[in-house]
Amino acid sequence: MDVHCSTCGESWDVYHLRHEAIHDTDIPFGESEAWRNLPFSYRLSEQYRDKFRAVGWQFGQTVINVLRCPCCPATAQANPAVVLTKGAIEELLADDEDALALMFADHEL
Repeated sequence: MDVHCSTCGESWDVYHLRHEAIHDTDIPFGESEAWRNLPFSYRLSEQYRDKFRAVGWQFGQTVINVLRCPCCPATAQANPAVVLTKGAIEELLADDEDALALMFADHEL
């Protein structure tokens, strides 16, 4: 199942975001494996957001909500309507990443 970047529209596999994108960072393998087992609400603490940001990722409340990705051109800006729509859906479904991913995929967000 794919979701899309709010800035460039690139599609990203949900499995990759949940389990593999962490390996793009400089976090050591053991810690990145432990990250995969953290509750969703802890996966984007400021420490991890900084590591993701350093390699081009920006997320909303969850790793399913891709605001910016490594494929985005440096000067590209996120689509405000998409960001607001995804944010509202995320507010409702943030505790259920499967439902969130399905909603984003169904609406090509």
